[in-house]
Amino acid sequence: MVCALGTPKRHPESGIYLFRKRVPERLKESVGKSEIKFSLRTRDPVVARIRNLEETARLERAWSGIDGRVVDAQGVRIADFECKSTLPAAVSAAGEAAYGHAEAPPPVPVEAAPAKDALPLRSVFDSYAREAELAPSTVKRWSPVIDRLIAHLGHDDAAAVSRSDVVAWKDALLAAGMSNVTVRDVYVAAVKAMFQFEVDQGRITQNPAKGVKVRVRKALEQRDKGFDGKEAETILSATLRKPSTKISVEMAAARRWVPWICAYTGARVNEITPLTGRDFIVRDGIPMIRICAENNKTRSFREVPLHGHLIEQGLLDFAKSRGARPLFYDPRRSRGGKDSNPHFKKVGERLAEWVRSLGIDERVAPNHGWRHRFSSVARFVAMPQDVRNIIQGHAGVKVADSYGETWPLVALREIEKLPRYRA
Repeated sequence: MVCALGTPKRHPESGIYLFRKRVPERLKESVGKSEIKFSLRTRDPVVARIRNLEETARLERAWSGIDGRVVDAQGVRIADFECKSTLPAAVSAAGEAAYGHAEAPPPVPVEAAPAKDALPLRSVFDSYAREAELAPSTVKRWSPVIDRLIAHLGHDDAAAVSRSDVVAWKDALLAAGMSNVTVRDVYVAAVKAMFQFEVDQGRITQNPAKGVKVRVRKALEQRDKGFDGKEAETILSATLRKPSTKISVEMAAARRWVPWICAYTGARVNEITPLTGRDFIVRDGIPMIRICAENNKTRSFREVPLHGHLIEQGLLDFAKSRGARPLFYDPRRSRGGKDSNPHFKKVGERLAEWVRSLGIDERVAPNHGWRHRFSSVARFVAMPQDVRNIIQGHAGVKVADSYGETWPLVALREIEKLPRYRA
């Protein structure tokens, strides 16, 4: 039996604490059982002790009603009423409602202090995702994280999760063989953001994931992150070959143009693959591409002048021929496109597979290698860092970087410093 002032007993297998209290002899007939027992839904001994005290007080108040009297805090009778035969067989309803588990059939509620509403983790995550306007891809990535946390805890109450629960979950993920980077950047990051949302809403007082860290050993860097000159020439030469008849016209165009655009703009591949003909504009007489905010990691648009070599190769003519349609995929023929995995991302994935097939070093990201190379070449030609950051869509490192605009002529002047690629 559990001492009301002590720590409840812990289940030997699940590690979750239980509330247990014997029913007084005089009340066994009315209650219908000899012991009240239910889960406190926590593995934290401090939380379990507090809940145990709360449920003990709640139970004593209910039993005082069955006993035919109501007493104040000093034990003095202040009212009498007739004991009704319809009183419930089990009076731990409040505790069982609060913690979601009972070893007997659900009881009929009695007049006792109301239990706090549970905060289902799934509902909490959905509310957070909706208000934070998480990208569909992020929701898809994080949803299984919440499900896995619920499975580990054995319950679905955000208010019942302690720091020790999160640490134990983190340790279990690592013990199961999950990489430290994934646990840190996906699993712990997801629950930390979700719980902080609940703290901000005032529904819980502390973020149980705050301060939980996963140590990650720095990866070995055995070569540069960008393509070297030979690799760049290999890829760009392959773009000029006659395309296979087994791929679509749009995919052939992606192989032909995306590497060249990335080489001369330093853009992310997933900023280029959604382009339509309408994203090619002219400002101050300078041909430019407009990279939309929704496809940008920093959620801000930018306009990048086109290097003269791209124009000479006929990029503007190709863009004009597509009109308002996407340049590198046809939505009518695409299959399986979803908000969480849009068509333009599939194009990027297929491009990466193609680059790998060319024999490019696997230690270099097959698409992102262009972004690193652009930065290296920009340094070589002494391109100002603030202009380079604006061209590539990097966040500024100083407050002053957010002032003023980089006029098209300024950006074009710097882009034209880039030496022409030979393929």
